Amino acid sequence: MDGQLLPDGWTIDEIRRRAKSESAVLLDPSTRVYLAPNGSDQSDPLNVDLILDFSGLCLARCVDDAEWYMGNRGTAGEPIFCWSSYGDDLGTAIDNL
Repeated sequence: MDGQLLPDGWTIDEIRRRAKSESAVLLDPSTRVYLAPNGSDQSDPLNVDLILDFSGLCLARCVDDAEWYMGNRGTAGEPIFCWSSYGDDLGTAIDNL
């Protein structure tokens, strides 16, 4: 994925350092993402423009409110189910991983 999509001041290497995770990667933003705080059977789709994957634990930036939603997915190709927003600051969201 294109690192130019990252917020100003961020590189994938900086994200990996902050998260203490060399496995952090950008995912295809067309990956299906849902807000599902009460489980996958009660979910609402999120319109996202950026997804970061930390070995299955993900942060997805919502287009509508510019907030970072945290969630997980089982395996590649599966949708991401998020449980909550962690605000609009990427550093804060990473610190909450």
